[in-house]
Amino acid sequence: MDWLKLNKVKSKNCFDEINKNNNFNPDCDESYEEFKRDILNKFYETLKELNIGVNDVKNRAYDVDYIFGIKLYELLTFKYKISENEAGNDDIWRYIQLKVCPQIIKYRYGINEDRYYKKSRRMWLETLWWYIHLAWRNDEKTTSEILKGNTTDTILNIIDRTSTYGYRRDLFNEILYKKFLYNVTDRDQFRRIMTLNTMKLQVIDPYLVNGGIEKYVEELFIESGVVLNEFRRS
Repeated sequence: MDWLKLNKVKSKNCFDEINKNNNFNPDCDESYEEFKRDILNKFYETLKELNIGVNDVKNRAYDVDYIFGIKLYELLTFKYKISENEAGNDDIWRYIQLKVCPQIIKYRYGINEDRYYKKSRRMWLETLWWYIHLAWRNDEKTTSEILKGNTTDTILNIIDRTSTYGYRRDLFNEILYKKFLYNVTDRDQFRRIMTLNTMKLQVIDPYLVNGGIEKYVEELFIESGVVLNEFRRS
């Protein structure tokens, strides 16, 4: 896929025009027509699975996020071959969100410029792709099982924890897996885990810990007050 781009200045003009004309189904480059059909189909498949309409999206926000997120991830990663570098380019997401499918952003967030183009790591589809990318374990079924008990707060705590070198995928993948494994559902506790991780990364390289990433994350959970065997899933 030859990914087209919109910078922030052009994105603002595009957003203002869409909003002024109330036209959230604009024309996109013809090279994107198949992609547009695919992404809209995946979105409406999600609503059908949840047995909801577009007016219910905000009320079922996290269910829509993770189910549609997995579909979006599979579509972009396996059919359209987006790379990590491309997925890290905000201008690519700005084009998709403003030129290809702005209507679905509206269903999820209303008229919120941060979610369309303005803030990195706040653009909805970009956020979903990275959330699923960091959580992905082997296949859709396994990943869905790991993510289904989370909340929108989980996404925020994951996506906002990038470092100077970007995301450490192996580390975040293990954190999300252990969150599922040990049934950590308390939002404040998970926030403590992520905050402690951010602090420890300033002085510790998880890859150099005796036992590697798995041991590092296990100790992270213990230090944050998680009793590992109390709620462990079989």
